[in-house]
Amino acid sequence: MNAFKRILRATVIQSLRDTGRAFSVAELAVRLGAGMHEVSRALHALAAEHRLVLVPGTDSVWMAHPFSGVPTDFVVTAGERRWFANCVWDGLSILALFGDGTLSTHSPATGEPIELSVSTGIVRGNALVHFLVPARRFWEDIGFT
Repeated sequence: MNAFKRILRATVIQSLRDTGRAFSVAELAVRLGAGMHEVSRALHALAAEHRLVLVPGTDSVWMAHPFSGVPTDFVVTAGERRWFANCVWDGLSILALFGDGTLSTHSPATGEPIELSVSTGIVRGNALVHFLVPARRFWEDIGFT
């Protein structure tokens, strides 16, 4: 990874960490003092290297693990801050980054709310975390995984 892609990826992750959303190509270009075409090309290169994921057919960041650039059913809160995670595993990773907070989601089978609280150590709702895809195959279809 070259220096520009490294700085771009760090900026994407920082935007998600600090604001809960991914900056647009235009915002990234301004922040990095680069052209939009250069940023777009670098984002696509990072996606090809599995360093982030773009929304199919766009330049918009979908995933920069553990953060989601799009709304999901996995919501992490810590104080007044809020992030979307791509899955329960990423949600737990975000909680590990910030040390305290809650991961809220729901059962895909029943719709029952599920909440994991770091501060209380309590899990509300009946949950079973099951990984359908072995880790070695995650990138075959990262959107499904």
